[in-house]
Amino acid sequence: MKHIATLIDAPDEMSRVGVLGVLAGARYKPMAIKGGWDEVIASGKAIPEVVILVLSGALEDVASVMRKIEVIGRQSKVIILAERCETNLVVRALCAGGSGVLPRSVGRDILIQALALVLDGEVVVSSQISGALFAYGSSDEPRRAEGEALAESERPSRLSLREIDILKCLVNGESNKQISRRLDISEMTVKVHVKAILRKLRARNRTQAAIWAVDHISDVLGCEANTVPDTSSPHGPLWMSAKNGSTTNPGSRH
Repeated sequence: MKHIATLIDAPDEMSRVGVLGVLAGARYKPMAIKGGWDEVIASGKAIPEVVILVLSGALEDVASVMRKIEVIGRQSKVIILAERCETNLVVRALCAGGSGVLPRSVGRDILIQALALVLDGEVVVSSQISGALFAYGSSDEPRRAEGEALAESERPSRLSLREIDILKCLVNGESNKQISRRLDISEMTVKVHVKAILRKLRARNRTQAAIWAVDHISDVLGCEANTVPDTSSPHGPLWMSAKNGSTTNPGSRH
């Protein structure tokens, strides 16, 4: 079994030890560093493949946390375990480069499967978060500065009609194959359009593009702002996938 170098960046020793216990026996080998990401960089040790960033309580300086996620996300897969998974925090964490946001109460099996999905290039959030995430655009609550930076990076007029059609499909969680069938175009053409959409929106992945679209749903998609994709499942949590735009049930992975 190949071991995955994993850093646990937690605000206190109790939280770090708790995650260590959850990872016991799994292929994720925790690094023997207590000081978190900054200590790894200062020590000159090899960069971990995965960083589990634990957030506790209400964050006093959200901006600094987002900057930290952005820095880590450039070199490692970072998954955030947050005590309070407010929608705005989730959106900002994903836009900053996070690979997933889960509640700290998540079970061992779900966390292990989420880590596997993240390493496979997907972005994950639990179903209890994703419903609110896609409804984000219908809220009248003011957005914070970082959220608006992505939202205003490009105006809707920069998107072609075909790109808007594909953006609608991304919001609905459709894969490239599903989009090609729906629009009667080749998968290669879909890939080209998706790359163009990401470039114009300055989004890092399909999930960020979908978040932007929902936040501008009436301007871009021409549908009701309270439209929310079905994220319910009788078989457990679903994860949004930035790799192929589909939803995945961790319980189906072996």
